[in-house]
Amino acid sequence: IKDNKFISAEALIRLNDVTYGSISPETFIPAAESRGLILPIGDYVLESVHRFISENDFDALGLSYIEINLSVAQCLQKDLPTKISYLRRKYHVEPDKVNLEITETTYDSIGNVMDNNLRDLTEMGYTFSLDDYGTGYSNMQRVAKLPLKIIKLDKSLVDNMGTIDGMTIMENTVRMMKDIHKELVVEGVEDKETFTVLANMGCDFIQGYYFSRPLPEKDFIEFIKKHNNV
Repeated sequence: IKDNKFISAEALIRLNDVTYGSISPETFIPAAESRGLILPIGDYVLESVHRFISENDFDALGLSYIEINLSVAQCLQKDLPTKISYLRRKYHVEPDKVNLEITETTYDSIGNVMDNNLRDLTEMGYTFSLDDYGTGYSNMQRVAKLPLKIIKLDKSLVDNMGTIDGMTIMENTVRMMKDIHKELVVEGVEDKETFTVLANMGCDFIQGYYFSRPLPEKDFIEFIKKHNNV
């Protein structure tokens, strides 16, 4: 918001099948998890993003980093820092070009294991976001203590802004996050009115269909060139 420009994007995976066409992640991700295939998918995303960053001049494009979602299975891997370090060397991508996302539910279920990975990766220079904030039972003391750079407010909080209670919750959540010095991303923004309200609240970043639906790599680069006047 401060610089009125696009500086990052979230990496998403999509499945297009010859027979069934486009298959939603809400369908194929649970199927992959139940069949033990989520780790290869996670590895594919990590490698694809590192390759994508290495192939583009982020500084010239005005981009800072790409966000990557980590699954529970990935967070359970003791060698996760080793894997990411290998990709860093292979593609010559510095840690500040990558931001890793975990969810509240992921941390709740594997807190002790994730603590080690959080610490090791943070020491290596990687930053973390807490994704989908507002969908679980948030412990603010924990949020304040974890080495999290960014808190991402879930779309459900945005959808409830049409009510007095919903607006009050959003205003106080934004104020609270700013008071504990977390950067704030609001997800799921789909119209100018909502964008303007959130910008005036002091949110750092706003993400959603108001700007664009998910784009393939090439189209994303063209979008950035156009809107960042590159």
